[in-house]
Amino acid sequence: MRLFLVVLTTLTLAIGCSRSERRTDPFAGLQTQTDLTKLRHLAEVHDGGWFIDFGTPAQAKYTVGDWRSGWIGRGVDGDTTYAQVGMRGRVYFAADQPEALVARIRLRPHGTKALTPYLNNAQLASVHLGQGDGFGEYEVPLPKEHVKPGENYLLLTFGGTTPIDGKDVSVAVDSISIQSTEGRADSPPAPSYDAMLAKVRLGEEEREAIALSRRSTLRYHVLVPSRGTFGVGVGSEGEGETSFAVEITADGQPSVEVLTGVATSSWTDHTVDLSRFAGQVVRIDLRGAGQGEGRLAWNAPRLLVPEAAPPSLEPAKNVVVLVIDTLRADKLKPFNPQSRVSTPSVERFVSEGVVFELAQSPENWTKPSVASILTGLHPQTHQQKTGESALPSSALLLSEHLQDQGFSTGSFIANGYVSDRFGFDQGWDDYSNYIREGGSTEAKDVFDEAGNWIEQHKDGRFFAYIQTIDPHVPYDPPGEFVRMYDASEYSGQVRPRMTGDLLEKAKRRPPEVVFDDRDKRRIAALHDGEITQHDQFFGAFLDRLSQLGLAEDTLIVVTSDHGEEFDDHGSWGHGHSVYQELLHVPLMFRLPGRLPSGGRVSDAVSTMDISSTVTELLGVPGMPANEGHPLVNLMLGEPSTHPAVAFSDFQDDRRVITTRTQKLILRGNLTSTLFDLQADPGEANQLDPTAFPIGRRYARMLLGQFLGASDRADWLSAEQKSGTRLEREDAQMDETIRDQLRALGYAH
Repeated sequence: MRLFLVVLTTLTLAIGCSRSERRTDPFAGLQTQTDLTKLRHLAEVHDGGWFIDFGTPAQAKYTVGDWRSGWIGRGVDGDTTYAQVGMRGRVYFAADQPEALVARIRLRPHGTKALTPYLNNAQLASVHLGQGDGFGEYEVPLPKEHVKPGENYLLLTFGGTTPIDGKDVSVAVDSISIQSTEGRADSPPAPSYDAMLAKVRLGEEEREAIALSRRSTLRYHVLVPSRGTFGVGVGSEGEGETSFAVEITADGQPSVEVLTGVATSSWTDHTVDLSRFAGQVVRIDLRGAGQGEGRLAWNAPRLLVPEAAPPSLEPAKNVVVLVIDTLRADKLKPFNPQSRVSTPSVERFVSEGVVFELAQSPENWTKPSVASILTGLHPQTHQQKTGESALPSSALLLSEHLQDQGFSTGSFIANGYVSDRFGFDQGWDDYSNYIREGGSTEAKDVFDEAGNWIEQHKDGRFFAYIQTIDPHVPYDPPGEFVRMYDASEYSGQVRPRMTGDLLEKAKRRPPEVVFDDRDKRRIAALHDGEITQHDQFFGAFLDRLSQLGLAEDTLIVVTSDHGEEFDDHGSWGHGHSVYQELLHVPLMFRLPGRLPSGGRVSDAVSTMDISSTVTELLGVPGMPANEGHPLVNLMLGEPSTHPAVAFSDFQDDRRVITTRTQKLILRGNLTSTLFDLQADPGEANQLDPTAFPIGRRYARMLLGQFLGASDRADWLSAEQKSGTRLEREDAQMDETIRDQLRALGYAH
């Protein structure tokens, strides 16, 4: 292996030198997939210590985007950027190994004279703060016995506050440097975020570069794309040469120096094949090993993929979006081959289209998740988080947008929350909510109504939105479907029409209903029977589209709003947790002749991405302010140009990020849990905090960036602008609507 690395490095350096000698371009045939210069706010900088520059875009990855972490505002004083903090401020930083460290905190006191720090919940010695008006530096020793490899939690608590601009402020923090106790006396001045990027002239050529001291380290956490290549230009200012290295580390694997060399006063360009790391979250260290004055400059570090022509698909004429209420992904064989549930129509549909293996719902119950599907907005933006909330008229639904583009629009909805009372009736030429209208909510009837409407509008362009509710409580399939999964006699407490009330009582604390093993088998059989029955009606609907001559030119999207828990984590039903049985939902697209048949995508995506994907495949302009991302490139086998992650909420007390392989759950008290979704898809085992340090840091940093974003449509950007935020409105909840929702098992 070492010989291979030496050969690889030699070849790479030869490529770098050849540009000036043979005028060849080492980046020919490649295009940028991830621009690491633009993402320098997500880089961690070591220059005499790991440096945290507060009051800048680099802050969010250390402070959970300031969500519930005590940081309450930012400001500028001359050349100093700072962040204000109340009685306590939380900081999350990484350590490569357990060792004695010191935190050098530059701050200005306001309403306090003392700082009491905690490291990983262990109280440390208090620090007396000076009384001057300016910023001063204070040292907090971090003992080795409290430093963990991987992520560490530093809590700063203060003794008082003073009001400033309507906020109760203890201190303003300029920076924190986390340093080894050895060799810190000669540490260079801290590199500010704003000074990292510079115009660097080497010889006759000037380039924009990230320029740090010759002994610095620039660290990124990234997901390596398929067929990925790392590219960078390197040079050194000042006298003499500077050794440098690029090192890549994946969780559970030894670090690999994929590139070493000597930076000189001329630019050299380098590429490194990353195919061995494809699909993995890795840490990339760009490291200098020189001495003396002058800077080591990294020009355009980036992840590259082979050039590909933009997709040119003939637009679909029509679109059908089907939301199968309360259908968790692992009930279907395309997502869980071990599932016992028979769904031949879904399996046929998947064989003709593309399945997203790790689609996540933005919330765990109907109203917010459907609002995200139809608006392309995150729940924090559209604010449909309570039973009383309603979409305002300012909300733009996919129905309104397509109506403006000349489509006929029809909705066929069997869930009472997706109703006119809650603002979902906007933009439909024909709007039907069968709960509100007292009609049949049986899937057969809903599909028949939708099919009739489609037949009437088949000569023009149409958008049909269908939301069936058969797998939702009350579970009451015909006996033939129940017997498929529970053929023995049953005389217990579970009655089909009572399942909504029973599950609601079972998830109360303490539970008012307790199910024994026999009851559990019956409940599972009822739910599975409903899924199989629904599949038959779905198959008949697909056949009808074919008979109408619409199958080849109609995009069909199949998904769910959320799943259902069957005592997986000690509860029942939905709307109460953020485990995969509630958030992991099916997502499938079919457009014959344009999207691949039998295609599979393993990246984490959100159902919030549906509307932007639909508009792209229809060949119409995207919805303004849409916060989702089109998934077309992924379906065509091309890498995404943004992180393959999905964000989910639960009310205001849970924030979740799902990556390709892991899931980080952040609670309102800022405790967190990481799960390995590949080895443990059922989330039975919480990972030790020191496990997967690179994956954990990657998830934490991206979640912090997202939570700190004011523009969630461009949440990854360093420069945040004002984004979309809908003003919350509340619906009038009369007894009729309450009774209709209670009939579905919602307690009101």
